[in-house]
Amino acid sequence: MVTFILEPFGPASFASLVMIGNSYSHPLGVLILVVSYLFWRHVQRKRNTPQKLPMPYSKKTSRIWGHELEIFQHETSEMYLEWATSVGLVYRIQAALFQSDIVIVGDNSAAQHILQNTYDYVKPPGFLRAIRRIVGNCMSTFEGDYHKHQRKLLAPAFTSGAVDAMADDIFSCVDKMTQNLRSTLVSAGGTNGNVVDMVPVISACTLDIIGRVGFGHDFGGGKSQEAKEISSAWRRDVVVFRTFAGFIAPILINVFPWITSLPISAFRDSPVRRVTHRLAGELISNNSTHGRDILSILLNGNQHLKEKSEVQLTITEILDNIALFLMAGHETTAVTIDFILFHLAQNPSIQRKLQHEIRALTSFDQNSIVGLEYLNAVVKEGLRLHPVGPVTERVALQDDVIPLSQAIRSGPSGDIVSSITIKAGQVLRIPWHLLNINGQIWGNNADKFIPERWMEPGGVPPVDMLPHGPWGGVSSFADGPRSCIGFRLAVLELKIITALLVRSFEFDRTEAKIAQYLAPTLQPFADGKASSMPLKVSLAAGL
Repeated sequence: MVTFILEPFGPASFASLVMIGNSYSHPLGVLILVVSYLFWRHVQRKRNTPQKLPMPYSKKTSRIWGHELEIFQHETSEMYLEWATSVGLVYRIQAALFQSDIVIVGDNSAAQHILQNTYDYVKPPGFLRAIRRIVGNCMSTFEGDYHKHQRKLLAPAFTSGAVDAMADDIFSCVDKMTQNLRSTLVSAGGTNGNVVDMVPVISACTLDIIGRVGFGHDFGGGKSQEAKEISSAWRRDVVVFRTFAGFIAPILINVFPWITSLPISAFRDSPVRRVTHRLAGELISNNSTHGRDILSILLNGNQHLKEKSEVQLTITEILDNIALFLMAGHETTAVTIDFILFHLAQNPSIQRKLQHEIRALTSFDQNSIVGLEYLNAVVKEGLRLHPVGPVTERVALQDDVIPLSQAIRSGPSGDIVSSITIKAGQVLRIPWHLLNINGQIWGNNADKFIPERWMEPGGVPPVDMLPHGPWGGVSSFADGPRSCIGFRLAVLELKIITALLVRSFEFDRTEAKIAQYLAPTLQPFADGKASSMPLKVSLAAGL
């Protein structure tokens, strides 16, 4: 998830100042323009800032970049967690380029209030405008009534029954992946241990899965031309996102939204959208959409609405949403698997315990795998520690009072408050990681990978203390009307992929130092190399 920061333009907008500046032919005019603009930004920031909230001190904070450059330069959520330790779970940071201060929300009740009232706290319009240019008119690029309309029409494709029907395709794709990995180890003569970068392996598998369940297309284990096109474009985006240009671009879009209208390649259709429209469009033209995939479900639902003379999704909207699921679905699931395997490699006793549970199954089918208690705990820990969309942002459309689950000390006088008052236009940022590993809730081992916490009495805090969301007491699937519509499919994939890999292979650590950065979703970096997770892989004993 790419995040953007928005400050709405007022009457003294930058465009107006440009017109004033153009009336001067002397460099003094340019100076007046710049000074006037910066002064206006400063006044707006002071007017809208919730002054009572504490702000963390940092020697690296600058007038131009605020706290944001420091956040970018560190691992995902590292600074949010450090600052929360010093000033509390709700605080403000200085935004870049003189935008209004951003409120950081690490309190579960406050986050729930914002996400449940999602049409009062909207995604930044600058973000929506930029994403719409790339992925089209899909569910993620709309707010208000039209978002409700699209989500309602898409929901039948993600019911429990619909997702259960996708299990055969998931098993088929994962079996292909494990066979290819086994062949790789045998041909390299490393059945007792070969270093394998698991990122492309897992990503190819999840792309296959989403292709199959999305619109009945086989991407050939990542070897088809379309798969290579999608993979290449994604890797390029990941690398660019970690450059200074990748840091400053979304900030500039928020300050100057009209940038997205310029003929810049980054704002054109994504390769995923082009591939999806071409392949799925051919299926529709050939009338080959009668399966159990998401495209067929949506087309059949549309036909039903047509018969009832109700509002339907256009074909373009259906294809844009399929492209969204393909883009967001395959990479996010793959990254979670990468980090689960990383933790299993770091903790051999956990890996052995999980392998024993999986091998004890008498029948290896969907129901058996889904019911495994320790596997469930392992997946929850992976999601808790590594939310793939590390942060989300919302802009308040009206003044509001946000409740807090834990009172905080704010203002120069150190007053204790149990709610915060914000004004319309305020930007709020919710770091999922901060919600998931709050030490005040989870204890001193909050940042450790300990699946047993989900199984032992008292290991999990009371439900009302946990993040809210559609699954498992973790914030990784968000909450409210904009929570992840495909969470059931994601969980099923996570369990089946993890189970089949651990049944057949053993994973061990390497000397590579693994870091995690936002680029544009959470990504593993191995010794600075983007999207890389090298692990020592060998055939499991007894196979």
